[in-house]
Amino acid sequence: MTVKELAADVAIVGGGLGGISAALAAARLGARVVLAEELDWLGGQLTAQGVPPDEHPWIEALAASQSYADFRQAIRAYYRKNLPLTDEARSRVRLNPGLGNVSTLCHEPWVAAKVIDELLAPFVAAGRLTVLRRHRTVKAETHADTVRAVH
Repeated sequence: MTVKELAADVAIVGGGLGGISAALAAARLGARVVLAEELDWLGGQLTAQGVPPDEHPWIEALAASQSYADFRQAIRAYYRKNLPLTDEARSRVRLNPGLGNVSTLCHEPWVAAKVIDELLAPFVAAGRLTVLRRHRTVKAETHADTVRAVH
């Protein structure tokens, strides 16, 4: 077993959508980030269980952050660029590839995983983000309200 120590401004345990959002926000602000995920892929329920990204009708117009709206558009763009679609489907602004009624954006889990990797790639390439897959957190060392280390 090789022990490797990494230093970061921000350590994120868990690569679900919350962890991805935190990693992107911190990296965009110039922080050095380490993101640890137990699985081989990122995205949490969205990519592991095929749960659609939302279940309310206001997400497209009122309730999404710009970052989340960009993520949703990136999923649609991935379909348009890489997968066969009918002309009618391709022309829909709010493309819903799975045509599900629980969300305005039902899609295949693997597509979201690819989009997440693409969103993180510039920060990984710049050395501001390290993604550790297949890493299970077993312990955290703290002092007062500060996390000093994660094992």
